[in-house]
Amino acid sequence: MYSDPALIRKHFVKLSLSDREADLINAFCTYSGEQKATFLRDLILRKAEEVLHVGESASGASAMRGANQSLSAA
Repeated sequence: MYSDPALIRKHFVKLSLSDREADLINAFCTYSGEQKATFLRDLILRKAEEVLHVGESASGASAMRGANQSLSAA
């Protein structure tokens, strides 16, 4: 079913936000049309790559996101 089972998203994280934080994220998602979970996941992964100095290798999170986006576009 999946070409690469390692790309299946099966790990969940619970995040608590203040009213102000939630309003800001909701406003951004309404403005951009992006889904909240997608926006937050991309934001977290970009920050982790930045802090950990992860390059644009085939095993990086950016490559995985790109592969998933191309699959969903097909």
